[in-house]
Amino acid sequence: MAVTRERAELIARATPCPTCREYTWRRVKVREAGPGEAAVGAAWSAELVCGVCAAHVHLALDDDGDLLYVG
Repeated sequence: MAVTRERAELIARATPCPTCREYTWRRVKVREAGPGEAAVGAAWSAELVCGVCAAHVHLALDDDGDLLYVG
């Protein structure tokens, strides 16, 4: 079952910041994965900005909603 955009955003918001381990996101932008990300199996790409430490985080989700990488 493919993950919807709304579900991908919910999964991204439920991921802690890798720097400060907080769940407070100032900005979350979810979009379909680009060709380079799709080549590794990603269906969705999310860009997040932490509301506590201002870290910029990039997530990739596959069709099942599993995190492929956090960067």
